[in-house]
Amino acid sequence: MRPGIRLKEAAAVTALALLIVATATLVHLAQLSRVVIEETLRQAELISRQVYAQTGQSLARAENNPPEEALRRDRELRGLLDASVGYSPDLVYALIADRDGRPMLHTERAKEGAVAPPQPALKSLLDLDPFNRFLALYRPGRVYETALPLLLNGEPFGSIRLGVSTTLVRRELTAGVKWSLLLAAVALPLAWLAALGVAQLILRPIRTLAGEVDRMRRGEFEVGASVAGDEFQELSSQLQRLGQELQADRIATLSQQVPLQHVVDQLEDAVIFLNPARRVLFFNKAAEGLIGRSLDEAVGTPLEDVIPAPHPLSPLLAMVAAEGAPGRDTTLTLNQDRRPKEFSISIVPVRDAARVMGTVVLLKDLDSVKTVRSLVSYSAKLAALGRLTSGVAHEVKNPLNAMMIHVELLRDRLAAPGADVQQSLDIIGGEIQRLDRVVQGFLRFMRPQELSLKSLDLNALLGSVVALLEAEWHGRGVHFRCELEPALPAVQADEELLRQVFLNVLQNACQAMPAGGTVTITTDEDQGLIRVVIADEGTGIAPENLEKIFKLYFTTKAEGSGIGLSLVYRIVQMHDGAIEVRSVVGRGTTMVIRLPVKQSA
Repeated sequence: MRPGIRLKEAAAVTALALLIVATATLVHLAQLSRVVIEETLRQAELISRQVYAQTGQSLARAENNPPEEALRRDRELRGLLDASVGYSPDLVYALIADRDGRPMLHTERAKEGAVAPPQPALKSLLDLDPFNRFLALYRPGRVYETALPLLLNGEPFGSIRLGVSTTLVRRELTAGVKWSLLLAAVALPLAWLAALGVAQLILRPIRTLAGEVDRMRRGEFEVGASVAGDEFQELSSQLQRLGQELQADRIATLSQQVPLQHVVDQLEDAVIFLNPARRVLFFNKAAEGLIGRSLDEAVGTPLEDVIPAPHPLSPLLAMVAAEGAPGRDTTLTLNQDRRPKEFSISIVPVRDAARVMGTVVLLKDLDSVKTVRSLVSYSAKLAALGRLTSGVAHEVKNPLNAMMIHVELLRDRLAAPGADVQQSLDIIGGEIQRLDRVVQGFLRFMRPQELSLKSLDLNALLGSVVALLEAEWHGRGVHFRCELEPALPAVQADEELLRQVFLNVLQNACQAMPAGGTVTITTDEDQGLIRVVIADEGTGIAPENLEKIFKLYFTTKAEGSGIGLSLVYRIVQMHDGAIEVRSVVGRGTTMVIRLPVKQSA
């Protein structure tokens, strides 16, 4: 077979097909982004009109009461706002503001009465060109609004504003993007097969010459008489002379450092090239941390003399040299930059006919592979939880609101209920509120939260969380010991979300010590990272459970939900941080949270 020339022709045809497919895909995606935004805008306007109608009914029932007070007291209107955000896949909040922009009703109760600055209009995205529209949709943390004016007696009274998160909108767009890319991926192999067929027809006149080139590749440099045509004969003679010169220079070329060095330096995986005597020809930047020397110091030196002895690579190299067969995907633990890491190692001899011309050593860092697998698994769990929360919100939230309203109505209508009746009403109300908190917990986990970043003193935050827990756990024999770095730099972070992180981790540490003990909290700075270490003296975590504790729904507690540590993991990731756990059964568990030190913008 002579695939070289054919593949060149196939590559040209495939490049053309790729251009056509890519153009069609980009046009489709541009139209898809517009359709998604228009559909989101249509849904938001429909919800606004529903809220507008309910507002009109509330004002009609207000009689002589101030309109603002009537709207605040209308439970049906508040329930409609909450239900709109719960049902809509794209809304993050809904509010009714007065003429000054102060929310009279807000799905986030804490923001009522404070000025709510208007956000960019969702409709403005339709005026952008496709490229900037995609940038706007995939820019994290952006919220756009739709606004509907409210009139009272023909005069402006306020507005209904709905907030739409681009994080939620782009989920629908991402699904369309995946389908478009899937179709493009199917079209490209078909184009490749078509190109190969065309190459068969186009290259037929020069197949004879291709056969001679193939003979030269095998070391047969005599051009046969079967080459027809003066031009082909001349070309064959030139190729024969070129091949003879290449044969003479082949070994010398392998021993020289070539421009490939620059290309190999760009690889994330470590690559080491050795000559037949297993002396270093060159290696890339990623390999310097493993070898511990620069290329200028190591070139020409046997690899066994360069790497520190004893080294796990040495026996693997000897085995490949003895057997003459490649050694692939062998997992070894090596020190890179003084830190142990797992690598997948492949050692491949480079052959020319029956001669070994050198060896290539490839080392792939498995940490990145594990990280990708973890993120894929975590994303799948998030998708499953998203479907669950949508069902819970749809099936449970409205009945809970209705039950709570009727309980309050019963309280109002019973002038002097007996103690038993009052107790029953309290129990029913408490259980309804508990179920509502469960639903809200699911929604908080799934709905992207906007980070409210500010300069934060982690020592002060940890101190306040410890003070809160000491009152609860001191009587159970649990004590807290804080070893906080006084000169700890501030971080840019969301105080409430980090408070939730430390509260969850410290609460778990206390619960792991039913007989009492000490929880030690340490802070320090290491290479631009703030490190918070929380260690307990509790029962510990079984080794088989260490990789599961951050997974959704996984819990070893009888009454646990399996959401707490998963939420901790998510919040730390939102702050570009990392969390790891070490544990010994019967001796305790240590949680290490690392957060980057960020300068304020």
